[in-house]
Amino acid sequence: MEKSVKIVKIPFVANTECVITALEGDKNLTERMAQMGILPGSRLRIVRVSPLGGTVEVVIDQSESLALRIEELRRLNCKLTAIPLSQISLSGGKRYRVQKFLGGKMFFQKMRDAGIEVGEEVEILDNLGFRLKNKKNQIVALGRGEAEKIILEPLEENGQE
Repeated sequence: MEKSVKIVKIPFVANTECVITALEGDKNLTERMAQMGILPGSRLRIVRVSPLGGTVEVVIDQSESLALRIEELRRLNCKLTAIPLSQISLSGGKRYRVQKFLGGKMFFQKMRDAGIEVGEEVEILDNLGFRLKNKKNQIVALGRGEAEKIILEPLEENGQE
């Protein structure tokens, strides 16, 4: 029995990653995107969004970066693979794996002291103050700045994979 893959429209925020599952839209647009290397199965990472939100810098499969219009990105069906904690909106109870930290040495130490480490599963209790439950079932409250530096990978049990 084949697993169903939940297709999501990716949020347009830095450090979000997904695997492209399909291209939608007219033939000219899909051909142009294919010529740029944007193909189903490719891994896409958002680097930054322009100040006015019209264009987005992305990296496809760890190659050179490209600037795409938001309308073009909306044509992609993606399977979400990484998202900053600050961008997760839910009522709680979902599990994620910590993929990486974006902070420096002191941030890594602070997270280690809080019982949050790269590669470990955490449960998000709510996003009001970004409360997590670590592997020792300790509740850790984080601020928005800290939440932006924690990149999470959705786990299969969330229905994301």
